[in-house]
Amino acid sequence: MWFLATTLTLVTLLLCYAGYVFLIVDRREEAAVLEDPELYEALDDKNYNFELPEQVDTYEDLRLEEPTDKRALPLALLERAKADIPRIEQLEKDHPRMARLFQKGLLPFGVWEQLLEAEAMMDTEVNSVQAEAERLQKGWGQGVFSQAYQMLRQDRTEQQRAEQAAKDAAVLTLTFTKPSGGVVKLTADGIKVTQQTPLKLRKESAEEEISYKCEVTGEMKLGAGDEQRTYEAINPDLVLDANVERQWKQIGSDPTGLRLQVRFVKRTKGNHTAFQVMDVRATVPDAPSSGDATSEKSAGAGAAAAMAGSS
Repeated sequence: MWFLATTLTLVTLLLCYAGYVFLIVDRREEAAVLEDPELYEALDDKNYNFELPEQVDTYEDLRLEEPTDKRALPLALLERAKADIPRIEQLEKDHPRMARLFQKGLLPFGVWEQLLEAEAMMDTEVNSVQAEAERLQKGWGQGVFSQAYQMLRQDRTEQQRAEQAAKDAAVLTLTFTKPSGGVVKLTADGIKVTQQTPLKLRKESAEEEISYKCEVTGEMKLGAGDEQRTYEAINPDLVLDANVERQWKQIGSDPTGLRLQVRFVKRTKGNHTAFQVMDVRATVPDAPSSGDATSEKSAGAGAAAAMAGSS
């Protein structure tokens, strides 16, 4: 009996302690949620009065047409389910914290009502998709959303890759201006440009002819969107040696800006001599930190010094 009483006492103490720890952790998590300023800022724009995706109507229209291709309806249903998933994810993510805010009287009743209506609407939509999948193929109803999620995850992965490629991309525009005023523009592309990074001339630019004497400006855009950075370099008096078949020239000498190494090749047609760009290598300064400006331009050491003095 003594052993049993001791065991029961220990179990009771452990359960009380576990309950106490759970209560403390729960209250801390609740306090962290309620003290999050971003949550209240988000509430100002929160609106669950969204509509079903357009893929719902697309599927219904296709179903009424009774397509002869047996793959048409299943593919359209998968697109419909795939479009539903982001809305379902949003509701599943928001419900717990919205419920806590509502219980604390911090969430407007209209927003809570919208949330419940949106959940009911999506529950009906999920059931409709599953029923339609089961009608198209017996046993597919339970797996249609899993299959749609795999498709959506692949789409998201491809989108992330495309966004990363855009961040790593570089586009260089070279502008050659003759003393007479004629202008030739070339474009080259690169990836992850750092130091002496080779660029690839676009096909239409590789055949352009350059005068032996001209002003050259180069503008390079790195990245995309708000993180895009722009650099410039200039050589106001480029002179190519007509007696040399291939020659390297540098455009821009400012170590804090864009520097280009361009290789020219001589082309002779009868008495006409011109040059074409054969290779381009680019060097850019380190990417600016988040506190710096997202666009930097250099046009020689003088311009760089002026920018440094004004910053």
